[in-house]
Amino acid sequence: MQLDAAIERFRTHIAHERGLSPRTVEAYASDLALFSRHLAASGRDTPAVASVTTRELRAFLAGEVGRGLSSRSMMRRVAALRAFFGYLRERGLVETDPTRQLAQRVARRSVPTIVSEERLGDMMELPDSSTLSGARDRAVLEFLYGAGVRLRELVALNVGDFLPLGDRVVVRGKGGKSRVVPSGGRARAALLSYWEVRFGVAATDSTLAAHARACAFSTRTDARISPRTVQRIVGRYLRMVASVTQASPHALRHAFATHLLDNGADLRAVQELLGHSSLSTTQIYTHVSIEHLKKVYRKAHPRA
Repeated sequence: MQLDAAIERFRTHIAHERGLSPRTVEAYASDLALFSRHLAASGRDTPAVASVTTRELRAFLAGEVGRGLSSRSMMRRVAALRAFFGYLRERGLVETDPTRQLAQRVARRSVPTIVSEERLGDMMELPDSSTLSGARDRAVLEFLYGAGVRLRELVALNVGDFLPLGDRVVVRGKGGKSRVVPSGGRARAALLSYWEVRFGVAATDSTLAAHARACAFSTRTDARISPRTVQRIVGRYLRMVASVTQASPHALRHAFATHLLDNGADLRAVQELLGHSSLSTTQIYTHVSIEHLKKVYRKAHPRA
């Protein structure tokens, strides 16, 4: 099979069979297209996948390093190639996997800046909950921080996902995987207040059942809220209370995980709540918590 045809088949596979997010599908397809163009530039136009060698893969990656590509982007290139040739091997389209001899490099993960619990508490009081937009903004902020969900997980939720009303909700994460996240406490109270203003009814299981198919978070015209609108909401209020380089929804997810660990939560439990497939992805937050413990030690220990 020719390389470009195999790339297109792989793209269909990860989009429809594996259920990867559109962003990941496009990223992997883009990385593989770059590799195909690299081979074409070296005189190997539309080669058969079975003829691709480890040396050609290394030459491609070396060229990317030469272009000044970041460590994180390099790791994504390698991940795309590994996933692609692993798929071809499983389908019997190649006998050997040329990526197996590539060196396994680990990208350094940057430690996120974490906003304090006090600052986030101040932020939650900023929206005017007596208005529809203010009630919605408060609900968005409380749910992002209270449940630790990803931006697109929040956007995809419907009112019916919260019924019957309780202290948890099932969200659909990366790869179509579902997990249970908390939706109680202040996050639940903010959601119910928002829906009462939006729908003009007391928020109960019976009254909300009529709106089960409605999006959980909406625009002023009652259309589904967009990721960009959520980003603007978080950016607006977060910058009022904290100096952060990235005032994004992910900053609230970072705070959710770190504050749980700071208050004694188990790392495995936090992994499940975040929907991380690998514990190593969650362990970035332990570095932040250790710094917190060091500060407590230096402040409280008589010999520190």
